[in-house]
Amino acid sequence: MEENVLKRFRLDGKKAVVTGAAGKIGYYTAITFAQAGADVAIVDLPQCIERSNQVAKELSEKYGIKAKGYGCNLTDEAAVNELFDNIAKDFGTVDVVHNNAGIGGALAPDIEPYDAEHNMPHYQHWKLVLEANLCSEYLVAVAAARIMIRDGHGGSIINTASMAGHIANQAPMGKTMDDSSYGTAKAGVLYFTRHFASQVIQYGIRVNSISPGYCLSKNLHEGMDQAILDAYRTTQPAMRTCEVEELQGAVLYLASDASTYTVGIDLLVDGGHLIW
Repeated sequence: MEENVLKRFRLDGKKAVVTGAAGKIGYYTAITFAQAGADVAIVDLPQCIERSNQVAKELSEKYGIKAKGYGCNLTDEAAVNELFDNIAKDFGTVDVVHNNAGIGGALAPDIEPYDAEHNMPHYQHWKLVLEANLCSEYLVAVAAARIMIRDGHGGSIINTASMAGHIANQAPMGKTMDDSSYGTAKAGVLYFTRHFASQVIQYGIRVNSISPGYCLSKNLHEGMDQAILDAYRTTQPAMRTCEVEELQGAVLYLASDASTYTVGIDLLVDGGHLIW
């Protein structure tokens, strides 16, 4: 009898890690993994540990899985390695990672020397964005892969890139309103995904990325002019922004055995924006 294809989307017995899990996209990924049967490590910044613990408690009680909150500075290599050692100790191993933590860029062009929004020199914040969105994903992916290789079972690593890594975000007047840091970092994630995928597939580890389109969130879009937000809705074929729930299926596909022959790709969920 043929296997029911829906079983391939299950994560029963898998041990999953979600970074940025106190935020909107990470939170819904954690729900997705729990619904699919995985135990989930909820990771966010140390100052968000109360929220991470709250999410872990919610998932454990609602879905009957094991979940635990962790706080970590994901731009600190030693801290990331210690984090994954602790997760492997607590959960037994690591099978799936959604490498999702990140921050937004500055709402000012690069030629302005001072970033008034973040009260620091522009270049200083530019470097922070690259550390939070690119360097952290490198550290997390490498630490996770080392455990998967050590334990000999392969796995899936899903990096969060962005539509902004493919294009320059356009504003109502036909020019970009934010700096280049976010798009530059996310373009780096796209190419890191390809290169790292080619390195670790020999161990049965699949590395892919997902690129959300305009999926509005407090951390990335708070403070933006309403005219820009309205333009986001009207500059794509779907004529609306993405709901975070619309990312769940894409992430689950890449995390599960439904994608065992999917390696090094970027899955765009952008309402058709890039076809225009």
